[in-house]
Amino acid sequence: MYMYYPNNNPWSFLLQRLFDEAVQDGADLNECLRTVERIPDKDFEAWYREWMKTAEHIERLAHEAFEKGRLVTAKDAYIRAFTYYRTAQFWLEYQDPRKDAAFLRAQDCFQKGNTLGTPSYERVEIPFEGTTLPGYFCPAEGGKGSKKPAVLYVGGADTFAEQLIFMGASRITKRGMSCMTMTGPGQGEVVRVKKLYTRPDYEKPIGAALDYLEKRQDVNPKKMAVMGVSMAGYYAARGASLDGRVAACLLFGACYSVVDDLYDYFPHIRSSLQWIVGAKSPDEARERYAKFTLHGVIEKMKCPLLINHGADDFIVSPAAARKTYDGARCPKEVRIWQAEEGGSAHCMGDNRAQAYAYMFDWLADKIR
Repeated sequence: MYMYYPNNNPWSFLLQRLFDEAVQDGADLNECLRTVERIPDKDFEAWYREWMKTAEHIERLAHEAFEKGRLVTAKDAYIRAFTYYRTAQFWLEYQDPRKDAAFLRAQDCFQKGNTLGTPSYERVEIPFEGTTLPGYFCPAEGGKGSKKPAVLYVGGADTFAEQLIFMGASRITKRGMSCMTMTGPGQGEVVRVKKLYTRPDYEKPIGAALDYLEKRQDVNPKKMAVMGVSMAGYYAARGASLDGRVAACLLFGACYSVVDDLYDYFPHIRSSLQWIVGAKSPDEARERYAKFTLHGVIEKMKCPLLINHGADDFIVSPAAARKTYDGARCPKEVRIWQAEEGGSAHCMGDNRAQAYAYMFDWLADKIR
């Protein structure tokens, strides 16, 4: 992985992810580079301050374009401002009021951008336990009027539906499959506004999303796949193991045990994991996450399974991929991406173009 900050893996990885989002219309590479030039390594206040400056500048450009009737320019700028506000709040502690404020500004920009002209992404509300979970439905390219295969895309930790759109959704729809991203318990507005925290039985929110998908007239209910990224390697694998409607399961990074593979393996994420599970202390968080394991669950999966993981992943242990593979009894494949080819970072962050092609071609072969 290219280290923009030579001694800082987490910051360098986050920039790699931003660059990937830039080639999917979620950001602009040069706007990102101009911003990080102003941010000294490990200066968290500078990170927040400079990304906020960039976000506010791009949001002003969006407002100006909108006032002049230049809706395409406004739409694009609002989406980029969404990404930069989201990036600004990333390292703030959840108790910091600036975090929610920046998140809400990000959401506002996304909604403004998405609703200018014809909405680019269909906002959906998934009925779930007396409330709803938000998501976005991105239809398959070509073949309008027919029922298409669909991929349910689940994010890890505090990743949410709007962000997932710029993490490969268009690469799925280009292959003739629809993609629905979702914000589940412990994520985005669901945890911030609705106070629904993450939970070990994630087959329930995933099942609710599948309930929604199978009722759509443009989805083939016999060809629904589930895909999870990062910590959602646990969520997606659990959902696919316990719901017989899943026709294929793709793990965009494995996570067999949240305690062993993430909480203990990457201490930097502990405060975030504590917050999204609703724990009052690190000990309570660790105790709650002890239930987040695929032991005794992955053995029940019947559908085809593809596991991808970076050999040098410093966020989720590469051992998670082997444990998941060894436990599964279904048709299964595993690919460990190596540094020599690119893709050895967390969720193949340093080789997303090739990883997307490999993963989504496999999905197309299984459900299209």
